[in-house]
Amino acid sequence: MDGAQFFKEQYEGLANRYVGLTSDIYLVPPEIIGDGSDLLERYKVEFDEKLYFEDSAIEFESPSEYGAGGAGGYTINFLKSGKGCSAVFINENALTPDAAENIKWLWRYNALHHELMHALDFNRQKNFNTAERTMDLVGAEAFADFKTLQHLSSKLSNGFMKIALKEYASNSITMNERGGIRSKIYERLTKKIDAKTIEHWASISI
Repeated sequence: MDGAQFFKEQYEGLANRYVGLTSDIYLVPPEIIGDGSDLLERYKVEFDEKLYFEDSAIEFESPSEYGAGGAGGYTINFLKSGKGCSAVFINENALTPDAAENIKWLWRYNALHHELMHALDFNRQKNFNTAERTMDLVGAEAFADFKTLQHLSSKLSNGFMKIALKEYASNSITMNERGGIRSKIYERLTKKIDAKTIEHWASISI
């Protein structure tokens, strides 16, 4: 089995595993995911109210500091018949246009797990408060990163998953180097997983 087939099957298995959390999971072309479209309406997701959350502790120096460009995915939370729900949208290709299919499916898989952890977080109201429409953005991102790294590291015996862990850990370090809120997220993450462990995973020999 090649990498593309493996991660495609893992992606589908992950979606099925969390179907009780959300069945609204969509692969979205990169030109659509970043164009400002209302993804709930575009993909005909039924909802009564789209939820927006504020974090008074966060101030961005510019709109691009934590922008959507090149994002691996999005989770949009909403109310339907009074119940909190989530829809997950995964970027079909957050990499270069000529990226190999196996790498694209690896990134889709990692992104899906990360976004499903946002949906889980929202469901548990850990870093979200629907009643007050507030959230802890740094806490939410650190939670999704932590749970995804924890998941991938539990599957190190599989060669493909080892590559996925290496990619995710490397990306976490790269995000930290950008500074701003991304460094705050990494700092919060390293309270759950020490930096040396993340650096080790990022340098694993494949």
